[in-house]
Amino acid sequence: MVVKNTFILTTFKGGENTAGSEVYMLLTEFGDSKAKISRTEVSGILLVETVLSHQEVIDTLNKIIEDEPWRVRSMLRIFPAERIIETDIEEIVGAIEPMLEKIGEDETFRVTIEKRRSDLSRHEIIEKVASKVTRKVNLENPNWVVLIEVIGNKTGVSVIKPSQIISVAKAKRGNNQKN
Repeated sequence: MVVKNTFILTTFKGGENTAGSEVYMLLTEFGDSKAKISRTEVSGILLVETVLSHQEVIDTLNKIIEDEPWRVRSMLRIFPAERIIETDIEEIVGAIEPMLEKIGEDETFRVTIEKRRSDLSRHEIIEKVASKVTRKVNLENPNWVVLIEVIGNKTGVSVIKPSQIISVAKAKRGNNQKN
């Protein structure tokens, strides 16, 4: 069985077709001509499934943004979603709990929630998830981000390094400052 790795991609409202084509072409170039791009119920958000590893996609995209920034025009942000689950507070906590083992004893974390089309309480989600982590919180410069992306009735959850979240505009600005 082929393991698919999922990403959440954000784009401008109405830019789903362009961003979907852009990421598909890049993934084909990276070696996955069978990547699957699908819309979500929220305008401007796509799910991307690929056989390529999360880190391989992040590293290659960062290199393209650095060397050929004009090739990435429609993507705003892209980041790994380790699991996509139903939007339910208990499901979210249950899916994240095993991922929290990545956070080392001396490492810090931050819970980041993006919430669209959901009545779930941001505060309640943070409280329930944070209660499962026995590490120190660092909101400014954490070692790990517990990322919860609520997209209507589906939620993407991940425990990832901050460097695995690509904000295309920030990355391009950072490159301009280097030059």
